[in-house]
Amino acid sequence: MKDEQEVLGLKKQLGTIQILLYGVGTMLGAGIYVLVGKVAGYSGTLAPLSFLLAGVLAGLTAYSYSLLTPRFPKSGGEIVYVNKAFNSKQLASLVGWGVIFTGFISAAAILKGFVGYLDVFVEITDAWVIIVSMTLLCLLAIWGIGESLNVIGLVTLIEVGGLIFVIFVAGIDMEKFTAQFSQMFLKAPGYDIFAVFQGAFLAFYAFVGFEDLANVAEEAKNPKKSMPIAIMGSLFIALFLYIAVAVVAVVSLPLDELSSTNAPMADIVASKGQQYAYSISLISLVAVLNGVLAQLIMGSRVLYGMAGQNNAPKLFHKVHKKYRTPILATLTIALGITVLAIFVPIVQLANTTSYVIISVFTLVNLSQSKLAVKDYGKKCWGNRKFLLPLIAAFLCIVFLSYKVLSVI
Repeated sequence: MKDEQEVLGLKKQLGTIQILLYGVGTMLGAGIYVLVGKVAGYSGTLAPLSFLLAGVLAGLTAYSYSLLTPRFPKSGGEIVYVNKAFNSKQLASLVGWGVIFTGFISAAAILKGFVGYLDVFVEITDAWVIIVSMTLLCLLAIWGIGESLNVIGLVTLIEVGGLIFVIFVAGIDMEKFTAQFSQMFLKAPGYDIFAVFQGAFLAFYAFVGFEDLANVAEEAKNPKKSMPIAIMGSLFIALFLYIAVAVVAVVSLPLDELSSTNAPMADIVASKGQQYAYSISLISLVAVLNGVLAQLIMGSRVLYGMAGQNNAPKLFHKVHKKYRTPILATLTIALGITVLAIFVPIVQLANTTSYVIISVFTLVNLSQSKLAVKDYGKKCWGNRKFLLPLIAAFLCIVFLSYKVLSVI
């Protein structure tokens, strides 16, 4: 008779809308609420173009995920894809730890951002804020994936509403947009294509999150239907919002002010009234916590999946008898995020995360191409399921190489 924990798996209860909102919520938050000004620091008025380029790269990789996730609907998706394609547990394990690493750093930095936003309203010792916040989020994650994603979905709608609110309050008319269109998407004085790519590399961090959907596929009611719609849909929604907000930011704020601010959304609406700035700051505060919860769920599912494939200690593959969530994996990820957020000063987080995640994306894209060769043989060269992932892998390598060389 099988061990009870082997029989007791994750609960399948997620619908398409829940997963879609999870994807959008993971990408929004720290990305656009903070990064638009930093991207403008590299590419100036061409910041919208940087977001567009980053979105194209992310979109090609998202296409690979949309093919692989319904084919292998398992927690720790990237590990399964790489292992199935290259038959290498070592490489698959490396990918899994890379995903967990990015989740750790990203969530810890976002949690630090939450402390910064909270200081605007009330000053509390940073360590206590981090511990209490992480404890509450951990309890929610253990309570249930459905409940957690319902909270994420609700907050995501608030985030989207906040961005639409910024666009509406800024009041950019078509005449002003048309007059500055070329400086935002074609060519601007004083900036070259290399600056645009620098901005795009940083902007890419804002799109990191769609891949997290692969790690809740095992809990989807109908992964073959839900996952492709949720992955591609969430990315297109985020891309539209990012470009719209980048356009509004570039048109609304002087470039030196935009590139130096840590709260671009508040600064955009502040000129229209201080009450607007206060409202958007509250939304930003909630959005930041949403990002931490999403990363906690993702990290725990990857660790659960790795344990199930013997790439991590087996105890992490246990689920709670009542709530059907990976309790030990969730507690471990929560503890790791808390320790990092309290004790480790995190510098240039977005770039660090991008290095690792683009490397993972390269392997995922190559995995899809390799599997397409197995599926279609010599006919694969005329099949988009082989060609688009191959192009995506090549662009990831070029993107990564350029960034490494520019640092050297």
